[in-house]
This record gives sequence, structure tokens and C-alpha cells, in this order.
Amino acid sequence: MKKELKMQNYENNITRNYKGIMSVMLISLIVDEWNVFLIPQTNVFVRTYFHLDNFSFGLATAVVIGGAAIGSLIGGYLTDKFGRKIIFQADMIVFIVAAIASTFSPDFTFFILTRFIAGIAVGADIANVYAYIMESSATGKREFTGAMNTLMASFSILSINFIVLYLIYINEAQDIIWKYPLILSVLPASIGLIQSLRISETGLWKEISVRDETGKKKVSDILADGIKRKTTVFTWISGIASTIEVGTFAFFIPQIIMNLNISTPLSRELIIIGIYAFGIPSGYLGPKLLPLMGLRKLSYIGYIITVVSLILSGVFIMEKQYILVPVSMVMFVWGNHWNSQPILTSQALVSHTEYRGRSVGITNFISELPAFLSITFFPSLVSYIGLGKSTLLVALAPVAGLLAALYIFREIYGYTDDLKIYGIPAMETT
Repeated sequence: MKKELKMQNYENNITRNYKGIMSVMLISLIVDEWNVFLIPQTNVFVRTYFHLDNFSFGLATAVVIGGAAIGSLIGGYLTDKFGRKIIFQADMIVFIVAAIASTFSPDFTFFILTRFIAGIAVGADIANVYAYIMESSATGKREFTGAMNTLMASFSILSINFIVLYLIYINEAQDIIWKYPLILSVLPASIGLIQSLRISETGLWKEISVRDETGKKKVSDILADGIKRKTTVFTWISGIASTIEVGTFAFFIPQIIMNLNISTPLSRELIIIGIYAFGIPSGYLGPKLLPLMGLRKLSYIGYIITVVSLILSGVFIMEKQYILVPVSMVMFVWGNHWNSQPILTSQALVSHTEYRGRSVGITNFISELPAFLSITFFPSLVSYIGLGKSTLLVALAPVAGLLAALYIFREIYGYTDDLKIYGIPAMETT
């Protein structure tokens, strides 16, 4: 009788809240990705505004990632201890305040500090969002929603670049163009904050309400069980591989296109938009194909595409075949979208409610910290060995991710052990 009541409460919670919660979570992912990609997509203007050298340029591009690494640990702990909803709302408030402060930064030091704070909110929100998704969706739907992260990234990137395109078209002073998409990031964060007033805390977290001391012991469970251990090791390796490849090559696509001297500023922006536009079909098809492909196949196909695209990009740049570089960049965007989608979704799936925020936070921390270092030093590396060789060096990252997907990861699409432990049978999607 008790188990039946649990299942009924869980089903009622999903039926009542699913659409509302998932819409808020997708808005939240847009806010996260907007903050992650904001400076990378406008870094050429930031560099001019603050007169940055190579190291400072790399630091400005990477600082949000560094904050996200720290924020993942903090947010994972807080979301498990105090609940999903209150931490979500706190994240949205930090996003709003940090965006306003960054826009009106009096100097580069203050700008870096406020962007780092925004990064902390990004990391905290990632841990929170994936806990919300896994505890508010039926089996199949939660994998689908979790894998929508790259589609939200594409929406954010295209929004930023369309704003930049318009500002270039009206001849806005180029050194302040970056300020407009930055202040406009307040809009989706405000929408997420307002909409969060209409959603509830997850039923599973309210039922468990585990003390922090118990949670610390439980986190070790992700390495104690075979499928959890394999999944966790895969997400750590794959997370590092994916964030390094996107953080170096993808973050500097605007800078690379500019240096190729193949277009005017306006047409250059159109090329960048055209490249990232392929993230829309890729970001949508990946989740839709999960019932047929599963998370593992989606991952290794994505890595194969990115390995090939980075090698082609490096060769094209070294051989000065610049007109072909955007073609290989399109391949890269597609492949990276697919290899990124299974990472946090898989970690969140195999984690139990007591420590789900922390386990996702740890995975995101392990992913983001190497990316922060590689992004910071990528411009210096390019100046030392050249863009072509640097791109070929980056290709080693997806090779590691490919090997992890092939030889460590095991398919977990439809995983339900995290529900059964609480006496809740899996709910299949309709």
C-alpha cells in the first residue's frame, strides 16, 4: 500500500508539474549557455575595449568556465541540502545582478570578478537543473529533456550573434557591442525567476529530505556499483574531452574567422551565424533519436565527427585553404552537440536523489576545470605554434572521449534504479 501511494504521488507530481517545470528548466539552460558563450562570441570586441594581451584575452574568455567549476561544487551541495527550487531562484538573481554589474564594469579587474560570479551561478544552476529534470520527468522524457542542453546552447549562441549582427549593421561602435547581449541576458534570467514562482519543489527531494552527513556517505555510491562506476568514469573523461574541444576551438570560432581574412565584418558575422545554425537540427535530432540510438551511440558518433572535423580544420588552416574551414566548423558544431548531450544526463540518471546535485556538480567541476586552463592558454599556444597545429592538438581531446564511449560507457537509456530504490516503479513515456 505504501509503495502504491508513493507511485501515485510520483505520477501526480509528474502529471501536474512536468510541462511547467521543464519549460522553466529549458529557460534556465538558455541562461546558463548565454553566460557561457557570451564573451567567447563577443571576445574580439572585449579585447578591443579593454586592450587585452593574449593571456588576458584568454582569461576573459575562460573566466565564466572557471567560475562554473567552483559553482558546480557549491551548487551541488546547496541543492541537495536546501532543495532544488530555492537554489534555482537564487541562481537567477545572481545572473541578473552579475549581468548588470559586468555591463557597467569600470575596469578589466571588475569585469573579470563579475563574470567569475556569473560563472559560479552557471555551475550551481547546472547541478540544480539536472536534479530537477531527473526528479520531475517520466522515464524517456527525462533523458530527452536532459539532452536538450546543446539545443539551448545553440539558441543562446544564435541570439547573441543576431544581436551582434544588428549592431554591426547599424554601425554601433564596435568596442561596446559586447555590452548589449550582456545586459540582454537579464531578460531570460528574469523570465526564469518569475516562472519559478509557479513550480513546486520536486516530490522526491521533499520525501527524502536527507541530512548532509548522510549525503556525504552516499556520494561514494556512484563508484561502488558497476554500472554507476562505468557511467561516472565515462562522464568525467567525456566531460573533460567535450569541454576542452568546445572551449578552445568553438569558443574562438569568431576570432578564427576574423583572422582568416575571408570576409567583411558584416559577412563574417553571417558566416558565424551560418556555422552555429547547424546546432539547431543537431541539438534537436540528438534527443529525438535517443530511443533508437541510445546515449552511448550518440556519444561515440559525435566524437567521431568532431575528431574528423578538427583534423580537417587544422589541415585546411595549415594549407591556407581558408574557404573550406567553415565547412569543417559546421561538422564540428554537429559532432560536439551530440557528444555533449549524454554527459550530464547520464551522470544525473545513475545518481540517487540524496546526492544527485553533488554528483552532477562533481562531474561538471571535473569537466570545467581543465577547460578553464586550456581556454586561458589557447591564444598563447596559437601565437607560439600557430592556429593549424593548435587545432590538431585539440583533436586529441575528442579522441580520448571516443575511447571512453567505446570501451568504458555502457548503455543506460531507460535507467530506473534511482526510482526503484524508493519503491517507485518506472513510468514509461507515452
